[in-house]
Amino acid sequence: MRLSIALVLLRVLTFSPAISAQSHSVLPRTTTLPASTRAMALGDSYVLNSGNADVLFYHPALLARATGFGGSLQRWGSASSAASMSGALEFLGGTMGIGLRTLQYGAGSDDELHAPLGQDQHFKSGGERGYERTASIGYGREVLGALSLGLAVELLETRLESLQQSIMLIDFGISVDLGPIGVGLTAHDIGNKPFHDVPAEPFEDFGPRPSRIVLGAGTYGQQVGIFDVGFAANAGVDGQDSLTYGVGAEIGYYRVRGRTFVLRIGLQDVPQKSEMSPFTTGFAFWLDDFILEWAFRPMSGAPELGSHRFGVSWR
Repeated sequence: MRLSIALVLLRVLTFSPAISAQSHSVLPRTTTLPASTRAMALGDSYVLNSGNADVLFYHPALLARATGFGGSLQRWGSASSAASMSGALEFLGGTMGIGLRTLQYGAGSDDELHAPLGQDQHFKSGGERGYERTASIGYGREVLGALSLGLAVELLETRLESLQQSIMLIDFGISVDLGPIGVGLTAHDIGNKPFHDVPAEPFEDFGPRPSRIVLGAGTYGQQVGIFDVGFAANAGVDGQDSLTYGVGAEIGYYRVRGRTFVLRIGLQDVPQKSEMSPFTTGFAFWLDDFILEWAFRPMSGAPELGSHRFGVSWR
């Protein structure tokens, strides 16, 4: 794993951009698509007290309590797939997270740089292949008891048809515990986006505005009879000043402690005229610190009835 991370970082850092000015696009996609199987099942809302390493991709401030490592894979039929892996370790009084995300997809000739907002149109068979590769490193630390700060740096390489470019983006966030509920506010993708020739609006002193600003909240482990229940929700504003949201709930049942079955359901905003369903669902099995997960989003006309994501992690 360490060798793979080092190779990707070296490739991204030493890659020279192939273009300097192209049409406006909504790329990158790896930083806006689901990066967690659990979050995908919950309307792409992250459970803020989960303590898993993939929190790096959602709210880096919560790295302060993250542990373990894991990975996941998502498919959109035979045309496209995405994968992610992440790990967390204690470092200088806080926690450092390291992550990789990859995405490959088919792009029709009429799409070129104008990648649509909907997964259904963006990931179709035929045409030229495109990909994105993102290496992330982040750091989170508690500063005032329940208050935490976090920063993540993302090195992104994008190829779309015959064009290639590499960039650096920054995520910055803050989180706080309100009783059993965790709350986090994160600005994602601060920096110049790939294939832009229109100057971005300034975002205070951090340079071009972020792709998204997201406020999230969630918890798990509240006992109701023989069940453990939890929820996750998020609301935000994207780069087009449109409101985004997602919400989900999960319920866990264990007859023997350490052997937990978890059912999940979620709701998320989708683009107009999209073939995606706004509903998501999923299932997980926790075997002590070992976790197996599955998430699903229905899509009309999809060869596999929708998009599936599978994840494995160790807490």
